[in-house]
Amino acid sequence: MIFQPEISACSIVLIGQFNPAIFHPAWLHSNSIEQINSEFTGDLITLRDFARFSIETRSYLVQTDRFQLATSTAPWVKILDITTKIFREHLNHTPITAFGINKEVHFRLSSWTARVRLGRTLAPVEPWGKFGQDMDVEQRNLTGGLQSLTMKRKSIVRGNNFETNVTIEPSSKISDGTGVYMRVNAHHSIEDLSDGYGSEEAMSLLAEQFEPTLGEAETIFNIIKEEGKKQWKTSLQV
Repeated sequence: MIFQPEISACSIVLIGQFNPAIFHPAWLHSNSIEQINSEFTGDLITLRDFARFSIETRSYLVQTDRFQLATSTAPWVKILDITTKIFREHLNHTPITAFGINKEVHFRLSSWTARVRLGRTLAPVEPWGKFGQDMDVEQRNLTGGLQSLTMKRKSIVRGNNFETNVTIEPSSKISDGTGVYMRVNAHHSIEDLSDGYGSEEAMSLLAEQFEPTLGEAETIFNIIKEEGKKQWKTSLQV
C-alpha cells in the first residue's frame, strides 16, 4: 500500500565544517547544481557564518557546522542528487563527520477518538496510577495522553554507528484533532576519520542508505496508520 499523507517533507542534514559564504543561488547555478532561469528574487540571507534561501520547494540552511537541504515535494531523491553533487564534485574536501536522513509526515485518522486510542496503545495511561487516570476523562478539552514519543534503534553499518529515531506526536498542522505527526530520523556517524578526510565516506553512505531509509519510513508510517484504523474499528464495537 502506498502511504499518502496530507503533508510530508524530507531533508538531509550534514554535520562537519562548512563555509556558508560559498552557498548562494548564483554559485549553485554556475556549477549546474540548480537551474535559475532569471535573477534570483527569493528570500536570501548569505553571511560569513550563515546562509539561508529557497529555490522552488527546496530550502537551504548552512552554518559553520551544519548543512541542511529540505524539500516538501517528491521526488525526494532530488535532494540526494543535489547534496552528492555538491560534496562529491565541488566540495569533496569538506570534512563531514555525520549525516542524517529525515522524513516527516502529517496524516489524518478517521476521528479524534481513533487518535486518542492510538495514543493509549503506544503510551498506556494505566502504569501512571492516578496521574494516568486523570488523563482519561469524557470532556475532550481535558483529555490527556501521549504528547511526544520517540523510539530509538541502534546498529552498526559499515563500521559506523547508525541510529534510527521514530517520533510520534499529535499533529500541529491538522487542526480538527484527528491528525498524527511522525518523523523518522536516520543518523549516521562516520567513525574512521583520518588526517585529510573529506566527504567521500559520508557521501557514499548517504547514497547507499537514502532509499532504504525512506522505504522503511513509509513502512513504519503505514503500520501506525493501520493501527489507528484498527483502534477506530474497535471503538465502534465497544
